[in-house]
Amino acid sequence: MNREQTRCFTVQKVLLVVMGVLLVFVSVWSYITEKEHRDVTNLEFFQSLDYEDGLDVVVRTLDRFPLQYAATLGQDGDPQIRPIEFKFETDGVLYFDTVEFYTSYKELQDYAYIQICVCDPETRTYLRLGGRVNFTKDEDIVSRCFAESPILTEQFGEARDMVVAYYLTEVRAEFRSFSRGLPQMRYTLPNPYDTQEVQ
Repeated sequence: MNREQTRCFTVQKVLLVVMGVLLVFVSVWSYITEKEHRDVTNLEFFQSLDYEDGLDVVVRTLDRFPLQYAATLGQDGDPQIRPIEFKFETDGVLYFDTVEFYTSYKELQDYAYIQICVCDPETRTYLRLGGRVNFTKDEDIVSRCFAESPILTEQFGEARDMVVAYYLTEVRAEFRSFSRGLPQMRYTLPNPYDTQEVQ
């Protein structure tokens, strides 16, 4: 092995060691960050919220508790409730989705208002929000719904054209807790699609 080959071999060894150290560092950092997130209790989570920022409270709570319940007006005139999944927020707009053959889709076509609730029994805290449903088949929005939800992808990955996204306008939200030290808040959350001021 000549001098040039020896030098190349040494540089390769050094690069491999550096890459190994970086890989270990990134793995440890990811583990620590994930563990810190897992170790935050629901009470600590709620205590960390900025209650002056209603949109942030709503989005972070919906993200923290991924199973929400939604009430619609049934076609028989009775209220209907079912589990749903918040997908994402962009520019103050909250996005969800449904499927063309779901009963809820027909109900929301007939009466375009929805109430959504999530509750944490550990802290006896709940978030309730409602608004007007606006449907969209925008491909970018529907694709983002799939990207945000493994469940949606698993169920409808082969039938994407049946999925209908929707966003809320005229949004109001209410945060309530029976835990000492957590506030009671009401929010109006206007967004760029609102066509009238929420009363």
